[in-house]
Amino acid sequence: MRSSAVKILLIAIPVLVLGYMVLKQRDLDSQFKEISRKIDNFSAIDVTNGKTSYQEEKGKATFIVLSASWCPACMAEIPMLKNLHSEFSDKGLKILMVSEDDNAKIAAKFKKKHKLPWTVIHWNYDLMNLLGNPGFIPVSFLVNDQDSIVQIHSGIFEENDVRKEILKLLK
Repeated sequence: MRSSAVKILLIAIPVLVLGYMVLKQRDLDSQFKEISRKIDNFSAIDVTNGKTSYQEEKGKATFIVLSASWCPACMAEIPMLKNLHSEFSDKGLKILMVSEDDNAKIAAKFKKKHKLPWTVIHWNYDLMNLLGNPGFIPVSFLVNDQDSIVQIHSGIFEENDVRKEILKLLK
């Protein structure tokens, strides 16, 4: 009798978890449908240089990455971001990292520690509203020179997919 209950639980728990994950993904997908397909200019605090704006930071292609120092998945993206930066920064790619750390000082220490060569800005409500308040990180937005979002990545991005799209934008 006891082993039957255990077997039922062993089946029921994964089914419930899987069901929850499917429903949660639908919620995330619906959030992204609300995002404006265009990036308006916004102001933010560059964690090392003070106030900046999207218009000052954008490139021929701009990769906006929502990240934080405490996020393991975000940390996993850093080597890929460095690869993309070294490969394309001289061709017009700009990476703009939006830190969701508690304050700009933490983000500045993170930038220095990891020797991030791109601009890191501290999040603000206007910017997060513009990006649809995804509610999780990492999330990335690839934006063309007309300020239109051409790709959105929820979770760790696939480097080769992003590379292919960047190549199209930089032609």
